[in-house]
Amino acid sequence: MTKRQFAPALRRGLVTFPRLCASGLVAAPLAMADVEAEPGDMVVSALRFKNEAGKTTSAVTVLDPRELQERGIDDLISALNQSPGVIATSTAGQGGAVGSLFIRGTTTNYSQIVVDGMRLSDSTAPLGNFLGTSRIDDLGRIEVLRGPQSALYGGEAVGGVVWLETARGAGNPGGNLRLEAGSFGSLSGYASTSGKTGDVSWFLGGGYDTTQNDSGFSDWDQGRGAARIEWQATPDLVIGGTFRETDSRFETGANGTVDHLDAQLGTLYADWKVTDWWTARVQGGYYAERYDDDWAPTNPFPIFGNGNYGTDLERAAFSTDHLFKLDDCNRLLWGAFFERTDFSNTIGTDETRDRYGSYLGWEWTPTDRITTDAIVRWEDYDSYGDEVTWRTAAAWKVPGIETTVRAGVGRSFRPPTYLDLFGSAFGAGNPNLQAESSIGWDLGLEKEWLPNHHVGVTWFSSAIEDRIRSNPAPPVNIPGTTHAEGVEAALNGSFCDGVWNYRLAWTVLTMSLADQPKNSGTASVDWRPDDRWLLGVGAFYLGDRSWGGQPLKEAFVARVYGEYKLTEHVTLTGRVENLFDEDWQLSRFPFSPVVNAPGLGAYAGVKIDW
Repeated sequence: MTKRQFAPALRRGLVTFPRLCASGLVAAPLAMADVEAEPGDMVVSALRFKNEAGKTTSAVTVLDPRELQERGIDDLISALNQSPGVIATSTAGQGGAVGSLFIRGTTTNYSQIVVDGMRLSDSTAPLGNFLGTSRIDDLGRIEVLRGPQSALYGGEAVGGVVWLETARGAGNPGGNLRLEAGSFGSLSGYASTSGKTGDVSWFLGGGYDTTQNDSGFSDWDQGRGAARIEWQATPDLVIGGTFRETDSRFETGANGTVDHLDAQLGTLYADWKVTDWWTARVQGGYYAERYDDDWAPTNPFPIFGNGNYGTDLERAAFSTDHLFKLDDCNRLLWGAFFERTDFSNTIGTDETRDRYGSYLGWEWTPTDRITTDAIVRWEDYDSYGDEVTWRTAAAWKVPGIETTVRAGVGRSFRPPTYLDLFGSAFGAGNPNLQAESSIGWDLGLEKEWLPNHHVGVTWFSSAIEDRIRSNPAPPVNIPGTTHAEGVEAALNGSFCDGVWNYRLAWTVLTMSLADQPKNSGTASVDWRPDDRWLLGVGAFYLGDRSWGGQPLKEAFVARVYGEYKLTEHVTLTGRVENLFDEDWQLSRFPFSPVVNAPGLGAYAGVKIDW
């Protein structure tokens, strides 16, 4: 099989598999049973295998999609803002526009998104399209892994990694339907079915979202779907597959252009406990993303617009991860991967490139209170060469004060993008660019200071060498070191046996890329007087910033939310966003229109499950 034949062949297999699975599920009731919830004290992303949260040496926040939805949070951008060290937003527009992710003072290109074990964002596929359109209805787990993580995840994992998993089915077959409507012509709906019969479990869901937004001439609509099926072939072997698809359109101005995103992701995998001391995972995946910025049908003079630009990306990937338990104190990690990416755009770039490599790690746990690990990785890029990255860290639960201390240091890198190398609609490229490299460290404390109250504080820093300046074109490496550093903090807990619950995530940046706010954070408090009611208030704060453009004033935006369980199967929902109609802006860049944030908006909905 030739290089050009490989990706299409794998694509046909991955696309056909979930559709065959779905055909057998359509006859099931359009319902949703319990979506399998991972134990709250387990983390997956830190080692690519389940691990006890207390023994994890990295800073990681695990978010529960169902709990977020109870608080009226349905989109991925809002969900990620619940993690300390993270600012998720859009500098391009309101709902449906390209998203931006700032982790620990870095910008969007310095973080990774990994979905169902396959990385979507890298030097050829920016994460903004996925981030701006994603909802959390179909997710079973969200993890935000912060700090230098290239030793496990490769390029771009300088600020951190967002780990997402499609929901799993569990329990008796059942279903869920969610509908919501509100301000700015907004309508959102999602239906799913899931369950487990014998040795087979499934999740199948689909939805539609639309809004006219609050900024005029920025209509957005999308259809989306997701599926997972798993077969427990033996007590020690699980074989499964996932499929995700999005078709999104966002209007960018009066008689202007329309951004059209059409993306599919499919994976096939096997999780196998080979022996008591050897656990293995093997996975194949295919990802396609087609993006077009075309003239709007209503544009009578398209020559005056800035559209007619598009990209096509296809990626086929294979990976394998292995965990060897050598004894009660030592575990060995090993993994390898291969990716082939076809990328083309409407200005002449047409490249097929391979990326492959391997990593080796060791975890030592001499006592129940101490964990140390070290990982080294080598990988090769067709575009410019190879890279070696590493990370070493430790966690210690201090006796007497029952406080966990975490510390780590690692090397990460970010390769030049295809647009940096070969050019874009904004100017020429530079094929002589070198990859950026960084050394990052963090030191954190975490403590349960009272029963059901948790606090965590982490100091972090990244020193980035040879940073790539993309604008003005052509891109160049900037000599010297650029720094991003600060402190992130989280506080959460409950009173009165869970009747009152509170959460706070706060970040202070002393140095950052693209002039990010020195202070930012989110907070919420909710009240559950009985099993039927949930009432809450929340807010987020962004200090003075510019995102590399013109200065923006600080913003404090409040919200209220609630649920009422009308019957056993019917729940009414409501929320008000930007409660005090704060007038604030998402971005102000030279020679571009000011991007205003939405004003006061009210939304009501219903959730039906059986």
